[in-house]
Order: sequence, then structure tokens, then C-alpha cells
Amino acid sequence: MDNQMILLNNAYATRQNYIRGVRALILYYQRLPENCTVDELKAFLVYERDERGQSASTVNLRVCGLKYYFRHVVHRLDLVVRIPNPRLSKYEVEILSIEEIKQLRRACRDMRQLLLLSLLYDTGLRVREVARLGVSDFDKHHRSIHIRNSKGQRTRVVYYGEELRLTLNRYCKARGGVPKDTLLESYKIAGHPLSNRGVQYIVRQIVKRSGIKKRVSPHTFRHSFAVHYLNAGGSLKQLQFLLGHKYITTTLLYLKHVKPEEGKRISVLDVALSSRVK
Repeated sequence: MDNQMILLNNAYATRQNYIRGVRALILYYQRLPENCTVDELKAFLVYERDERGQSASTVNLRVCGLKYYFRHVVHRLDLVVRIPNPRLSKYEVEILSIEEIKQLRRACRDMRQLLLLSLLYDTGLRVREVARLGVSDFDKHHRSIHIRNSKGQRTRVVYYGEELRLTLNRYCKARGGVPKDTLLESYKIAGHPLSNRGVQYIVRQIVKRSGIKKRVSPHTFRHSFAVHYLNAGGSLKQLQFLLGHKYITTTLLYLKHVKPEEGKRISVLDVALSSRVK
């Protein structure tokens, strides 16, 4: 199953989540999924939700993994169509204010933590993208970062500002020079990149010290970047590219959090005929 997903260029996280769901079912019944009845499949999903306390989104991943297995691995379409997907509860994403961003920066204990937060917020990168950053991904002349083979095997370029440039310089000085390859090294293994869990752990500790009561994860900085970028006058289409969204409809979800500048009057006719307006 994993080899097939690799050949289809499925994202690493997707592969892991789908395989985890299929493995959980095999361990639960001690037999292959295709040897289970539909009622047994449903009972397993109920067990995952009610007994193990898995969220609707996690159970949905279990369903997607099983459907992928039945559709592409063992070709049991009869089982695919008879497994229901749970209804996902809608929830509001947390958006940090400018003051909360500053508060979190003040709670950083060293330059590595400050650099991590600055990268997450100033670029809107995903956890895995930040953890994998290497020195060779940076172009200091254009203040850009090359994100290679990210979600969906897409490659893109993001940009950073003056404050992040200064933080990068201070980080390198604190380390005694520019890192050879990995930008953010693991605390435990020298020379190895920071893991996804390592990024999440550092953010949790910073949030705890800051006293902020919101549910803040590394992905919260990505949401905050998107909303603040649009509030600052950024283009929706450019934001789609910076975030690496395949579809503009995903980017459009941020519009409900945007607060346009009040009191600014714009005449589109005057703009259109600006050559006449003196």
C-alpha cells in the first residue's frame, strides 16, 4: 500500500495516516480488512470514536485510509461505497493578534526559538516545511526561501522581510557561524534536523510561558500569517501561491477573518480613468 502511494506522489503525512488506519483495523480484528464484513468495519469505527475517544477528523482519516485500501489495493469497490464518512464538526481557527505575536516573541528563551517563531509567522510555512529547511534553500539576495517537494509534491518560493533577515544573522552568530546544512538542528542529535514533534513541543513551551490562553499550535502561525497578509493589502491570488494551496477555494476561507481598513474610499471609475484625473 505504501509503495503504491509513493508511486502516486501522495504526501508523506497522508501515507502515514492512511496506513495507520488500516493497521489499526488489522490489529483490532487480527485479520485483513477485506475479510471483514461491512458491519464489522462500522463497529471498528464506532470503537475508535466512542472507546478510544478519537475525534471526527481522525475517524474520517481512518475511513479514507480504508477506502483507499479497498479501492486501490484489493479492488473491493463494494466495501468502499458502503463505509460512511463521519460528519466533521466545523470550528473556528485561532488567529493571533499582532500584540500576541509580540508577546510570544518575548517568551522565547534563545535565538533558535525566536527564529522558529519568526519563520512560522513571516512565511506561513507548514511544520514539516520548517523542520526540513536547509541553508541551501535560502537566497539572501532576493530574501526568498525555496520550498521543495512539499504537500502534493509541489515546489514554491516564499519571501521574508528585514526582521527575519536580522534574526537569521543573530542566530548564525549565536551558533558561531552559518550552519553547514540543516538550519534548525535537533536538541538531542547534533547535525540532525528538528523533527515535526520537536517544532510542536517548542511552540507549546513558548505558548505556556507567554500566558496566552488560546489554543496555539505551529499551524496557528500559518493562519495568522494569511489573515495579517490580507489585512496588510496582500493579493488573494499571491497568498494562494505563498501558502501552496492547490485550490483558491482553500485560500478563500481566510476572507471571513479579514478586517478591511475602515474609512478608505475608493472610486473604481477614478482609478480606471486615472489618466484624466489630475
